[in-house]
Amino acid sequence: MRLIKVLTLITALFVVLCFSLTGCIKPEVYYSLSGQVVPYFPETSARNSFQRTAAYTPIFSSKDIEQGFMSNQFIVLFDRGFDSTIISGVSGVEILDEFFSRDGSVGYAVVKTNDPSSLSGIEGVKSVEPEKIFTLQSEESVPNDQHYPEQWNYPMIQMPQAWTIAKGSSTVVVAVIDSGARLDHPDLQGIFLPGYDLINDDDDPTDYDPVQSHGTHVIGTIAAETNNSLGVAGMTWGEYRAIMPIKIFEAGKETTAGILASSIIFAVEHGAKIINMSLAGGDDDVVAAAVKYAKENEVLMIAASGNKPYQRYPALYDEVISVGAVDITMQRANYSNYGPYLDLVAPGGSSSAQILSTGYSTDEGNTYSYMQGTSMAAPHVTGLAALLMAQGYAGKDGSGEEIIRKILRETALDLGESGWDPYYGFGLVQAYDSLTYEEERRPLLVQILSTSGEVIRETEVNPDGSFQFNGLTENYIKIRVWRDFNGNEEIDKGDLIGYYGYQESDHYLVWNPSLDNAETLSYLSSGSYELTNPLHFFPIIEFSE
Repeated sequence: MRLIKVLTLITALFVVLCFSLTGCIKPEVYYSLSGQVVPYFPETSARNSFQRTAAYTPIFSSKDIEQGFMSNQFIVLFDRGFDSTIISGVSGVEILDEFFSRDGSVGYAVVKTNDPSSLSGIEGVKSVEPEKIFTLQSEESVPNDQHYPEQWNYPMIQMPQAWTIAKGSSTVVVAVIDSGARLDHPDLQGIFLPGYDLINDDDDPTDYDPVQSHGTHVIGTIAAETNNSLGVAGMTWGEYRAIMPIKIFEAGKETTAGILASSIIFAVEHGAKIINMSLAGGDDDVVAAAVKYAKENEVLMIAASGNKPYQRYPALYDEVISVGAVDITMQRANYSNYGPYLDLVAPGGSSSAQILSTGYSTDEGNTYSYMQGTSMAAPHVTGLAALLMAQGYAGKDGSGEEIIRKILRETALDLGESGWDPYYGFGLVQAYDSLTYEEERRPLLVQILSTSGEVIRETEVNPDGSFQFNGLTENYIKIRVWRDFNGNEEIDKGDLIGYYGYQESDHYLVWNPSLDNAETLSYLSSGSYELTNPLHFFPIIEFSE
């Protein structure tokens, strides 16, 4: 009995002693943790997610279309801190629409007046311009239900080889500003994120154009479902929900500068990191301001160079990648605009061999169609940019989009005169060469943090948004997802970032990244754990410590 008591006393002393020595008897915790990363989208109601006070449907007369701007209708661009109250009392001025970016750096009003000079010189009015008209840049053809062998454009830009490396990602959001999309198209199922219709001011971006279905065609090139024994192939393989359709054209081919500007800002503020604009028009201050806003927020913009000599914007802006068109012989298409602003060319087709993609026919229902134009060339560059961004080529030396622009230029197939020339820019995009280009990567990362914010472990997010950690030993952690777009190793404007447990839409509108936003997770025993909720990432539109 005494022996048992002695042994018990010795054991108790040993336990006390061991507790005083770090790790003496504490069992080691080894656990694995997995989860899903997805984009976060706030409510898409215009009044909740961005500041547009009214919506109007422009009516285009043949005279308006011919002259390129709306009669007696003007865009008033405000200085920061001013709004329509400064012009509301001006005689003969009717305010039709008003829009502001979330940070207040871009604000404008669409007005109707016979005397625009009455608005000049008012404090807070930055400029007054006619409301210009932008048009889609394609030429329609008879819809035809064909398959991949008819897509001559893909071998021309090395897509069969490129698909062995990359097939898109759910983490790269691409906004297509166009006529909307046939959301029910059988070859476009499972690719759409919430979109918006800025013509009717609602969240239904359905493309109802029974003749052309321009936006549906553009989207098919970027992201039609591939390898599904149906229809056509898309450059990003169509495996993930990554396309944000934004409708700014109704049944016709025209829209206004104000609507285009608000659509660019909407895309930026709803998480798009790439914007495709297969449209063109004239120079306009409000569109230029929206383009600058997107650039400041590290969003890559790609636009058609235009099919008519007087329609070159937004492609002519320095912030935008301008894309011209070549035909099946790799010669410049005769309709394709050229000049010192041209960056690249891509397949756009001609009357003898057009671009096949998803389309619409009132006779046959959802089907496929052939079109030609710089509208068809631009989404080839957009699709390739999305593949590059999915691979992590997203930032270096202070600019997230410049690295992709650099890769596209340096790997393009030189056509025409040696080096850059005004007819082909830097040349024809080459997908495989771009994806094998040696350059520093900036992938989307999931990071395990200590409760004080120290990075303990990190891993790249898989193309489908999944991630997993093995061999974790920390009892208390926080989780962050981050893509450092400008490569400065700091969380700042233009980056994508999120913390586990932080995803409320009310916070989105005033959100600043902070470790305090993150939920503290507790793992006190070994095992395999899966996060019950997805880890959302947000675009940083504004940032301040």
